[in-house]
Amino acid sequence: MEWEGFLEGYKRIEEFSIQGEKLLEELRKKKKELREEVERITPIRRAKEGSYLSVAAVDSVFGELSGDAWGRRLYGIYVSGVGFVPREDFLETRERGPNFLTEEMGASYEEEDDYERVLKGLAIAKEIEKAKEWFFDMDLVVIDGSAKSVVISINQGMTVQNLEDSKMGRELRSIYRETLQALYDILNSGKLLFIPKRSGEVLLANEFSSPIDNDFILLSVVLEEGEYVALKVPPRRYTLPKEGVEDILPKLFDLLNHLRVIYFKAPSGQVKKLETRQPLPVPAIEDFFILEGENLLTYYADRSAKFHFTNYTDYAKKTNPWRYRL
Repeated sequence: MEWEGFLEGYKRIEEFSIQGEKLLEELRKKKKELREEVERITPIRRAKEGSYLSVAAVDSVFGELSGDAWGRRLYGIYVSGVGFVPREDFLETRERGPNFLTEEMGASYEEEDDYERVLKGLAIAKEIEKAKEWFFDMDLVVIDGSAKSVVISINQGMTVQNLEDSKMGRELRSIYRETLQALYDILNSGKLLFIPKRSGEVLLANEFSSPIDNDFILLSVVLEEGEYVALKVPPRRYTLPKEGVEDILPKLFDLLNHLRVIYFKAPSGQVKKLETRQPLPVPAIEDFFILEGENLLTYYADRSAKFHFTNYTDYAKKTNPWRYRL
């Protein structure tokens, strides 16, 4: 082993971490000034106690389960959901799914990546379908991802060449209109809450002379735990195929362009980003962000889907006679 190169890697990691700490320390010294700048743009609010709402989340996992030397592939999509209903002294949990789908097909696409595009688009479409079917009676329904990423995933799946050469492609096309109508219905009800996994979008830090151009870092210094800011965002450009949905797209895009972005500092100390039409969802969900990393709402749904998908994948590998040849 080349120890010199190995230790150099450690050194670079340490330098990166030290630089980050220095930047944070500089920002902390300017906290009062930065907080005043933020409040000139938008009020800093604190989540009010006692705003209990029923909250649900859906998530999915997808991938190839098995394949053979004929070029056939067996794919699976799991959509799982979990809901939390406040009672007098406890939270009632409702679990849904997992919903299991398989598609058997030959290798008909020129690029293997196209399989994943269609699978991901179909998985997102099924999330939306199940969110409405399972949880339309809930106050809030959480989707793991941004509004833009949801639209992009469906668009990328729908625009694959020769989409109908596969069963999963035909399935995606057959439910396309139904999916967009379900998305519109949940959005229009005010129930839908998007929680982006990550975001490089800057909506606040560039509005004044901030030493950084990152909303999350800025607000991690400015906000106290339990505080949040709500922002109007400029219209975003959304693209989806128009065929068969010409009447839905204008009103759907109008709703998407009137979402508000909420940044709030969770009990974990991390700043989280929400996209929603609900005016004040923070009090209802902040207790699900007590740990660093993923929130507990989508964590439970994600774990449920992955648990069943992994079990079926393991079983498919054991029963596949071609497993030693592929």
